[in-house]
Amino acid sequence: MIPAFHAQLIFWMSSLSNDEIKKVLIPANAEKILLICIGNSFRKDDGIGSYIAGKLSNVMSNIVVINAFDKPENIIDEAIGSHAERIIIIDAADFNGKPGEIRIIPNDLIPEKTLSTHTFPVKIIARMLEHESGAEVFFLGIQIKEIGFGEGISREVKEAGDNIIEIIKRVDFINNT
Repeated sequence: MIPAFHAQLIFWMSSLSNDEIKKVLIPANAEKILLICIGNSFRKDDGIGSYIAGKLSNVMSNIVVINAFDKPENIIDEAIGSHAERIIIIDAADFNGKPGEIRIIPNDLIPEKTLSTHTFPVKIIARMLEHESGAEVFFLGIQIKEIGFGEGISREVKEAGDNIIEIIKRVDFINNT
């Protein structure tokens, strides 16, 4: 989970904002996109990244999906080796928004130190990926409702994840027909 507090609002259950999500997730000019989905399924809403990765694996042509679970530091070499032009890190976040709200979180608002459920700071990982791959890196945060121990994702967070999944699948289908 990424703690962040002043993130740019991108989406809250509005069909008008789906176009903005598409622009960030699937830019028209990018040939290869990498989605790094982070999540811990045993910490309730923190599992949303892994949920998204599970629904998207092996279904797209120019989009590579890596499920980093709760150890994003373990996939750095694989991410660099993907040769993606754009890398999007999808994770649960706490930016004091409404549960299920989706925001692009600027790099400078991600803390340097680990204040999250990850053992290695996501901001450092993003810097490494930018430096080594030359790709643009974005953080896509989904506001959590519950983060305690236990399984199951809240309805609001799951709906946000399902919306992201559908947008990616739809854009990929359009790009390949």
